[in-house]
Amino acid sequence: MRSEAVQVTKSFKLRGATNKVASLPSETCRIVTCSSGNHALAVLHACQPSSTCPHIQPVIYLPSTASARKRRKLQDAGASLKLFGDDVVDTEREARRVAVKQGIPYISPYNDLQISGGQGTIACELLAQLQPQSLDAVFVPVGGGGLISGIASVLAAYTPKVTVVGCQPENSCVMADSVRAGTIITSSSSPTLSEGTAGGIETDSITFGPCAELVDEWITVSEREIASALLGISNDESCGPVEGAAAMAMACFIKERKKYTGKSIVIICCGGNTGEETLATAARILG
Repeated sequence: MRSEAVQVTKSFKLRGATNKVASLPSETCRIVTCSSGNHALAVLHACQPSSTCPHIQPVIYLPSTASARKRRKLQDAGASLKLFGDDVVDTEREARRVAVKQGIPYISPYNDLQISGGQGTIACELLAQLQPQSLDAVFVPVGGGGLISGIASVLAAYTPKVTVVGCQPENSCVMADSVRAGTIITSSSSPTLSEGTAGGIETDSITFGPCAELVDEWITVSEREIASALLGISNDESCGPVEGAAAMAMACFIKERKKYTGKSIVIICCGGNTGEETLATAARILG
């Protein structure tokens, strides 16, 4: 596995958030963003005073379904939080509306070239650390598509033979369904252990094109499959704690592992912001 849980905010989101915040005009003092948790933690960290970012105050919109653990971490860090809606796509609309009304920058968790470009640095590091010709497939968790868009774009440019696999939970597979439909669709999501990838997608998202054109295969998994992978990984001390979205990508690989026997595979462990309540839920699902 390629673990992003070792990032300072324990997820890959730090890459895109840092890239975006560093690009803002020097006079920027306020921004609005939206997140299910990890992007918010990343933006908050990226806005800490530094030579490139002297003082920016982020207002963070969260859906009511954001995990209690991530919400507590944001509150403990002094974040200004606003709760709105049950689905993150509704939260995004409200956050963007407020940003436009107030005339301040809005930072999307995925619908932004600089966000997606920052996430794509994962693929750059993979190519630097591995022999590109030896890599057969990359399994990537997908929510809004910023992570897989960045990774797939880099791989398509440098080693297009690599199979890019999009991973989503059956309870919230909006991007996979949208790609199959040929357009971004509106569909409801059910609760999922992979809460970091849950929810709808903005109708104009720039990530849809790369997801439709550059992702070779889509796999969805049940909550039971995610729970099994999550508890299995949590018992492996070499991996450390991972969150549901990371376990979901592992579950997708496990589901298709016979197809990839003898192949060189990378599974993106997107983050490690998890807690005992998530593991307890996984245990209940498995009975």
